[in-house]
Amino acid sequence: MTSQPTNQLTNQSANSSTGHWSRWELVLLALVLCLAAALRLYRLDSIPPGFTHDEAGHGHDAVAILHGARPIYETVGYGREPLYDYLVAGLMTLIGPTGRALRFSSVPLGLVTLLATFAWARLAFDGPTALAAVALQAVSFWSLSTSRQALRSGLLPALFTVAVYFYWRSVSGTPSQPATQLTNRGRWQMGLFALLIGATLYTYIPARVLWVVFPAFLAYLALFHRATFRRVWLPTLIAVLIGLLLAAPLFVYLWAHPGAEQRLAMLDAPLQALMSGNISVILNRIWNGMAGFLIPGQGDDFLAYTIPGRPAFDPLTGTLFLTGVGLCLARWREPAYAFSLIWFVVGISPSLVTGAAASSTRSIAALPVTFLFPALAGVAGARWAAERWPPGAARAIEIGFVGLIAVTGALSARDYFVTWGESPDVRAAYQNTLVETARYLDARSEDGVVALSAIYPHAPHDPYVFEMGLHRRDLSLRWFDGRRALLLPPKTTARLITPSSAPLASYFADLPGLRLRERVTLRLDDLDPFFTVYDWEPQVTLVALLEQAQGRVLSLSKDAPFDPVLPVRFGDVLQLLDYDLRTPTVAPGGTVELVTLWQVIDSRALQPRGSSDVNIELVLFTHALDARGTVVGQEDRLDAPAWDWQADDVIVQLHRFTLTSDLPPGPIALEVGVYRRADLARLPVLVDSATMGDHVLLQPVEVVRE
Repeated sequence: MTSQPTNQLTNQSANSSTGHWSRWELVLLALVLCLAAALRLYRLDSIPPGFTHDEAGHGHDAVAILHGARPIYETVGYGREPLYDYLVAGLMTLIGPTGRALRFSSVPLGLVTLLATFAWARLAFDGPTALAAVALQAVSFWSLSTSRQALRSGLLPALFTVAVYFYWRSVSGTPSQPATQLTNRGRWQMGLFALLIGATLYTYIPARVLWVVFPAFLAYLALFHRATFRRVWLPTLIAVLIGLLLAAPLFVYLWAHPGAEQRLAMLDAPLQALMSGNISVILNRIWNGMAGFLIPGQGDDFLAYTIPGRPAFDPLTGTLFLTGVGLCLARWREPAYAFSLIWFVVGISPSLVTGAAASSTRSIAALPVTFLFPALAGVAGARWAAERWPPGAARAIEIGFVGLIAVTGALSARDYFVTWGESPDVRAAYQNTLVETARYLDARSEDGVVALSAIYPHAPHDPYVFEMGLHRRDLSLRWFDGRRALLLPPKTTARLITPSSAPLASYFADLPGLRLRERVTLRLDDLDPFFTVYDWEPQVTLVALLEQAQGRVLSLSKDAPFDPVLPVRFGDVLQLLDYDLRTPTVAPGGTVELVTLWQVIDSRALQPRGSSDVNIELVLFTHALDARGTVVGQEDRLDAPAWDWQADDVIVQLHRFTLTSDLPPGPIALEVGVYRRADLARLPVLVDSATMGDHVLLQPVEVVRE
């Protein structure tokens, strides 16, 4: 009688693991998941204490999807894949389009990752190993923090681990099935695997190397398990190819928009060094990436998502991790052990290239399998003791492992909720003062205009954080950085709010029309410990600004004098109303201070064309020119960004720059103009609808010797 080939992908010592889950497994798994859920939901509304700009960008784009946007790639910030935003949008239809839905979104993803890890590890190894791995992962700082971050990275391990489970289920079959073909159920599972591989590519950039796990595993099978390879190679390659084809629209878009992915520039330095023959950069980053798992001070140093330098493992768990890796290396001929190593290496490869910074997110695809290694070591140790020592020894190891899980959970909770969560630096990184300002406005019934000073008033930054923190939608919010600019809406009354980090410049603070209402103090140890609320009469302030300006325009250029009458129109967008040269005389190397006043004509000409296109921005330029026309001082900036402009708004910009130190005495020309940030194209100066250059010359600065 000819024997049938056996299934080599499941653990042969625990074939029962491929059957129904036992009651004790279900009970223990339920306890682990309940503990994990409790850790992930505890104080979710206050830790993290707000939103990072990346998180808020996800929330904003999810709201845009609710309003009809259908992005295939998000161009906000550095660019990102859109699938997580669609998921958040779906959640917002149930909970509401607020920051609560955004913050909650990663909690179920973390729980799905745990459940999928258990299902795969039980199938590939056994129940005790699966439970130990999931329990360690559930209480780890890494898993806890990523399950509370509102980032697309949290979706990747959930999708990929489910994909691994369906792949393993498809190719492993059942103990009684010949290992020469896939069952109909196996084909369906392989189809789900293909869909999930495609989905990962719409999730997070490390997925673009993650699919390599499966061809690498096929190569391993071809070398050491020919019978299994002959059965699974074709469906595996077809499924992976289908997954890649599902992502073709994304890659076509990126090919057509080569500037969309700014994050790829992070890979440029190490790859350029490698191509030039200098491998030290890559070796250094590989060392930093690996050391981050074990050595204190070498872990991820990105404060927003972890305690800088904190390793993934404490010394004891790290020892078990290394032991588990060694066990997999020793048992490399068993497919499950080899697959685990391949998954881990490919999963951490992004951080091996980019280094330890943000490695907790860039290596997140390896998170599920990382905690498998100490679990393998613990279970193997218990079984080894049971075979050689009295029964109580194995029980002691099991109790010790449970104790390790408890201690790990306690340390993770302390580090996350106290050390990290209460840190003033973390509160600043999560824009806590902005969120508290939003809560302040939510708690009051007043509507109308609220002008907000912020360090980052541009669209992808503080305004998106505020949008996620604010529940009401009846306020007209206006944005600027009061340290260098002021936006005056065409209203008679408004409220103006400034945080301690972005107070009004003294030039603005001393103007009439502002009346202090209250100062709201937060925590005294905060880096941004209070915000100030003013009652404001913008038109009163505008009158005062115009009275103290009284500037005059000399000409459109040195060669084209014209009747020096303000205002001067720049395109169809805005006009220069007036200016105030605060420093008519300056010493060589001194500072020029100029205040310009602009009125918005048609804000629609510069509004973002799509929900994610916020890069259509303007910049005001001020140049100081010597007698030869050489620029001897300049400043290009706009601190009341154009995305927020409305018709008849008045923008006041404070320009401050230093002249070169070798200037001779005499007049220095001042020219001002406007250009688009995206293409550096200047707006034309229009006189009676005719273009008359692209800048205007103002009153000159007189350089004098001290």
